[in-house]
Amino acid sequence: MKHRGMLFGGLFILALAVVYLQPVFFQHASDTSFLSENPIKAPTTMNYETIQASGLAEAIGEPVSDFEEDYGLPVRTYRTGYDFEVRVYNQLDDQQYIEINTDGESVQSIKVIGDGGSSLAPFTMGMSLAELTDLTMIYPNFSLKQNDRTVSFELMEEDMNYRPLVAFDNGTFAVLFFDHVTATLQGISYLDQATLLKLAPYPITEGERPLFQTSQTISADQAGLDKETLAFVIIEKLRNLQMLETYSANLETQKEAATLLAELTDNISDHLTSQRIHSYQKALSSEKTSNFNLTNDEWRELLNDQDIKATATIFEAPVYDPTFSILSWFSDPATADRLSHETLEKIGIAFSQENMVVLVQEQEEETEASTTNDIQ
Repeated sequence: MKHRGMLFGGLFILALAVVYLQPVFFQHASDTSFLSENPIKAPTTMNYETIQASGLAEAIGEPVSDFEEDYGLPVRTYRTGYDFEVRVYNQLDDQQYIEINTDGESVQSIKVIGDGGSSLAPFTMGMSLAELTDLTMIYPNFSLKQNDRTVSFELMEEDMNYRPLVAFDNGTFAVLFFDHVTATLQGISYLDQATLLKLAPYPITEGERPLFQTSQTISADQAGLDKETLAFVIIEKLRNLQMLETYSANLETQKEAATLLAELTDNISDHLTSQRIHSYQKALSSEKTSNFNLTNDEWRELLNDQDIKATATIFEAPVYDPTFSILSWFSDPATADRLSHETLEKIGIAFSQENMVVLVQEQEEETEASTTNDIQ
């Protein structure tokens, strides 16, 4: 009896261990290899810590004239319709792409795709998340003071693995975008605190984000055309990194993308429930906690209503900075898959203020179409 009791006790303890430790050992069993091969070091404090600013992190906040002493004059300027414009400095360089956001006086954000050389130190393009965690902890919680108000946000597990945020000791930040397939760094956005809070790429848990101010000199239509062109260029550059075929920028597909966007924004109550409309309106306000995207069912109904075919679709709001948003998409497995088909396809992109639609369609064998190279 004594041995039987000890055996029963041992089996009971083993059963408890299996039940209660199962979430620990199998929590990420269904996740991608990226998450399992690049474990994040758990922060030992709730407060984030900074690392020393270097390279492009030190250029944030400096006069544009100083930046252009190093990088020359911009090869292209895109209007956004808000209180900043996007300037590109080596758009046609296949190895590196650099653009900045500026109010015309100072550098507010710098985005890099491709090789950045020593200017990216301590980061390097192609590095893994594990290599990043050798440099710094990945912190989930941030509380920032802006105009005497506290704004707090939290990085979800996917954010920490694909879009971690690093803070520098000069008050600037960097969002690092990891490719969802190769699990390596493919883009970086350096930005000041105000731009980070306005973009609000992570769920806000306290306070309200400041808003971008609408331009009084640039029309929404003019800005929309510029942002559509910029979005084509960025999508194509990221597809090139994946060795994918060039999209055809088809005029008819472009018109259909614009039709879908106009139908949705002009007749929103015909396509969304009152609860979903509230979520959309909240996403555009200072109370935003996350961006608004159409569900698969909502897209299916909208496409059927307009009798338009698609192999992939995206609707997102708000999109203030096309490059930042598209870098986020390509680091999100669900969204990136829509833009990573290996078959020949054509694409249309439409903007209406902060609303963006991407329409991807099957490429017919014979069609009059231009590629994104023609747009650049």
